[in-house]
Amino acid sequence: MTIDNSIIKTDFSDWGDHRYFPISQFYKNRFGEKVYKVSVSIAETCPNRQPNSRLPLCIFCDEWGSAAYHLERDKALKEQIIINRGKIAKRYKANKFLVYFQSYTNTFDRVSELEDRFNIALAEDKVEGIVLGTRPDCLPARILPLLKKTHESHYVMVELGLQSFFDHHLTFLQRGHDVQRGYDAINKLHEHTGVDTGIHLMFGLPDETDDEIIQTAQIINQLPISNVKLHNLHVLSKTPLAEMYQKGMFKPVELDKYIEKVILFLQYLSPDIAVQRLTAVASRWDELIAPQWTKEKMRPTQMIEDRLSITNSYQGIKIKDSV
Repeated sequence: MTIDNSIIKTDFSDWGDHRYFPISQFYKNRFGEKVYKVSVSIAETCPNRQPNSRLPLCIFCDEWGSAAYHLERDKALKEQIIINRGKIAKRYKANKFLVYFQSYTNTFDRVSELEDRFNIALAEDKVEGIVLGTRPDCLPARILPLLKKTHESHYVMVELGLQSFFDHHLTFLQRGHDVQRGYDAINKLHEHTGVDTGIHLMFGLPDETDDEIIQTAQIINQLPISNVKLHNLHVLSKTPLAEMYQKGMFKPVELDKYIEKVILFLQYLSPDIAVQRLTAVASRWDELIAPQWTKEKMRPTQMIEDRLSITNSYQGIKIKDSV
């Protein structure tokens, strides 16, 4: 993938005046206006949480499996959509939505059940498509025709919880899969379904180097990935990471250091790849142990944007000839 970076970027209006390509602008380019995700929690488990599984739990995952709207998770899918869509529409005057199947591993159920859920979601008023959260090791061949079929009539994005492109970090996180499974999943989605593919990445891992962060951006630039979502590794109660933290085996990065990591990553990331989120936000404050800045939704992101502006930096500035 060759990228022309000979002209210094000075106009950021095509990014909504951000110094990185935000997912909001990505959706606006695709749909002609802002589109908002309606999170729902339907999947009940993942491979690591199966009763007979020999896999350990991912060290960072709590009992809610990343569900943002866990208070609604016991309601039927249609009701979750109506409730959460109503909240978003009222707050943002939103007119178009994507139903986000967020928690746990949404491709772990039978294809027929997943198809029923797709149909329920897509039948709802003002729903333009779906976003499906899953793992790289949970994309069996039987699910691909459904994704392709749905994509032919509606927008579909699959978000893969890859977390890292380095096996030693995946081992630390106890993910239960290696990096190659991530490559395989990304290429499989591209070749057999045509859906947009996004990946989740975690920064702030033990012994993480600047070279690894740069390499991560360079790897992404060469893959059929349309967007990334960044998280800082943080400690939630009732997780293996919490036990490690209490024993002094893990210390989360401070905000200033995390900002340095994100900016370094953005500098080497292709300007064509959208950024969903720059930091994690702990939606359940009572469960957050550390770092406390993860409670804050706006300040960390604003500090990253301010630092980019002050240093006259932006997404892709350090890409030279090829990656």
